[in-house]
Amino acid sequence: MDEITEVDRELENPADEPLLREKSINENDNIFWSRKEEVVWGTAINILTALIIACRNCLPISAVVMATEFDWSKSDTGLVLSSFYWGYPTTQLLSGYLSDRYGGDQVATIAGIGWGFLTFVFPYCVYAFDDKSSQLILLLIVRVLYGMAQGFHFPIIASLTAMKVRKERRNFFFTTNGVGLKVGLICSGSIGSYLLYKYGWQINFYVWGIMSILWSVAMRVVLMRKRCIQRCVRIKRHHDYLDDSSHTNAWKILVRHRSFWAMIFIYFCNNYAWHSLFSWLPTFFTETFPGEKSWVFNTLPWVFQIIPGMAAGYIADTLIARGISRTWTRKYMESISVLTYGTTLMLIGSMTCYVNTLALLTYTWTISALGAAGAYSNNQDLAPAHAGAVYGIMNAFGALPGAFGTYIDGYILEYFQSWNIVFSVTGTIMFVGWVGFMLFGTGKQIV
Repeated sequence: MDEITEVDRELENPADEPLLREKSINENDNIFWSRKEEVVWGTAINILTALIIACRNCLPISAVVMATEFDWSKSDTGLVLSSFYWGYPTTQLLSGYLSDRYGGDQVATIAGIGWGFLTFVFPYCVYAFDDKSSQLILLLIVRVLYGMAQGFHFPIIASLTAMKVRKERRNFFFTTNGVGLKVGLICSGSIGSYLLYKYGWQINFYVWGIMSILWSVAMRVVLMRKRCIQRCVRIKRHHDYLDDSSHTNAWKILVRHRSFWAMIFIYFCNNYAWHSLFSWLPTFFTETFPGEKSWVFNTLPWVFQIIPGMAAGYIADTLIARGISRTWTRKYMESISVLTYGTTLMLIGSMTCYVNTLALLTYTWTISALGAAGAYSNNQDLAPAHAGAVYGIMNAFGALPGAFGTYIDGYILEYFQSWNIVFSVTGTIMFVGWVGFMLFGTGKQIV
């Protein structure tokens, strides 16, 4: 309590605001995690990220089996898949705001219990009604709520990175937390595929749902001790003051700056590709190459993303430490990712050889993982004091393609029966976003 009282006394003089902002966010040792705490919390968050992706992937890897069992058309499947993204954007900004204000650890664990529970009960909802229309309506409602619960997660990581990690290590910490995403895809793709065909599609929802609940509870019990909570209170006290005097002006500056919208736009375009492939790739391989083992194409491309995903932040930090500007670094990393990714998508839809298709896709995702230190990390540059809220807005726009893009893909597949059109449209959108970021993006701090 003595520490908090001292901060309150410091805040009595408004003239010291710039100094306090720098001290509270960039310099104060009592706010930043130690190296050991970075490892512990980074590992815990990575596991939670792996679980959130494993839960989210339960439906895509089960879509073909469920569509056959319940007589879903491609449009029906696309509607159920896309409904997740109707709710996902709605909690992004709220998540960033609550995390910046009260601490991301508090928000992450509560949300984790919520989306873990909704994952667990999903199979019960599927069988709640016998008629197809009532079934689909209930599933759409559950998926929207599920998206809202999962929407809290990633802005939390951005907020914790800005508030708890020293500036010189933020790139590495933020990008390595993307490793959990790949691990989640690998586990759900390999173990999930095995469980799917051994025990039925329902088992994945039960396993990953209960594991998410248990891990979220464990984080609250083991990691969130009194000392950690006091640190969150300390951050809140700073923001109570800083938000009142500068929060509104900061957002006015941000929304009028073209670099802010360049970051939003390329993230939107990149996520169009991510959501399309995440939702439809298992179906693409199953239909295009029937008889091939699903655990291979659901797992292999993600395995090779882990090392470059971890290396991306280290490479960016090294370039910046050697005097390369943050703007050039962000654009360089983003260019490697997008140009490789977009070009491959233009080719993959017309390929007929399973081995070549899988190899090309694996190579593409290996290289594209370097983009984690590109526009994805740009929120840390533009507005470090509001990183959680900025990432929330960025991720909300990034979720929109999941809401309509996934459904559009299903429509194209049902009426045009062309995977080539789906992938070509996606690649073109990525190129357009890249041009915008190259012209207007920056790594300089705006507010």
